Amino acid sequence: MTVQRERHFYVGTYASEEEESLFHCILDPVSGEMRVVSGMGGIENSSYLTVSPSRNHLYAASEKEYGEIFSYTIDSETKELHLNDRKPSEGASPCYVETTPDGKMLLVANYGGCVSSLSIREHGMLEQASCVQHNGSGPNPDRQEGPHPHAFVPSPDGAFLFAPDLGTDRIAKYTREDERLFKQDDTELPPGTGPRTLVFHPNGKWAYVSGELDNTVTAFEYDRQSGRLKPLQRTLLLPEAQAADPANTAAHAAVSPCGRYAYVSNRGEDSLTQFAIDPETGVLTLVERVSSGGRIPRHFALVDGLLLVANQESGSIVSFRAGKEDGRLTPTGYALELNRPVCIRPIPEAEDWII
Repeated sequence: MTVQRERHFYVGTYASEEEESLFHCILDPVSGEMRVVSGMGGIENSSYLTVSPSRNHLYAASEKEYGEIFSYTIDSETKELHLNDRKPSEGASPCYVETTPDGKMLLVANYGGCVSSLSIREHGMLEQASCVQHNGSGPNPDRQEGPHPHAFVPSPDGAFLFAPDLGTDRIAKYTREDERLFKQDDTELPPGTGPRTLVFHPNGKWAYVSGELDNTVTAFEYDRQSGRLKPLQRTLLLPEAQAADPANTAAHAAVSPCGRYAYVSNRGEDSLTQFAIDPETGVLTLVERVSSGGRIPRHFALVDGLLLVANQESGSIVSFRAGKEDGRLTPTGYALELNRPVCIRPIPEAEDWII
């Protein structure tokens, strides 16, 4: 492996507290080769990770009945992790964590039915701040018997916070004041959508939401003043027959840092769908769908012109090169074997915050 511009990244996995479940890895962005530097235990099911804007701390959700959030310090030289703090997530099965742009609050989506926030104090220490219970259900009796927040995402300026709720087919909007959450209005999606991941375009004008249950992606126009999400487009990720098959479920969505492409992972069909984004309107046009190189691609990350995808059930992270001219994905030929990987989080460089 070459040493030129090596990028450090972390991988969360489904594993017991006694097993190694959180891994520090290195990527060679020239070749796409990856290797594990170290693994650590002490955290059960580290299902979602995020890095602070200062790049000094990593926060991890421990997805279990009595959920917890872990705070780690990132060593400035080695990039190894050192446990700093751990606090209850205020709900069951936390599956998403993200900091606000100012780095002062940590947002948590608890799949069990609520969203919460923690204040980030000096040295990455955490303090409980606010928790709001969601209510409602959807038409899918197996997956939408009650609320299931699956993400909690700040707007680019941090003025509004959005929580896609898979169980209620709504995107709940919040504001914050004195470190507390205040519920505003909801954006409703068609029944049975199962909204999972929301991502903003780098220009802040548009947002995109993956529909886990109906295998769609919905594009929204975003009004920065009111925080309104206005639907622009709704399109299938898979051919119609496959999209209707409940064995196929959409997962992660991301927009390339250049803003020209959107990608969504498809579990069951085990693929990655790529769209081109119209630079004037934000509307999506299908480019292609490629195999994820494994089974159940739950999450992926974009870094240095590469896409790294975590294939949960086949136990592999596969790297792809994204074409400079068209964004199309080509396997590099490299894969990293890890048991049940479910989240990949690179340390962003100062000039490029990784989506």
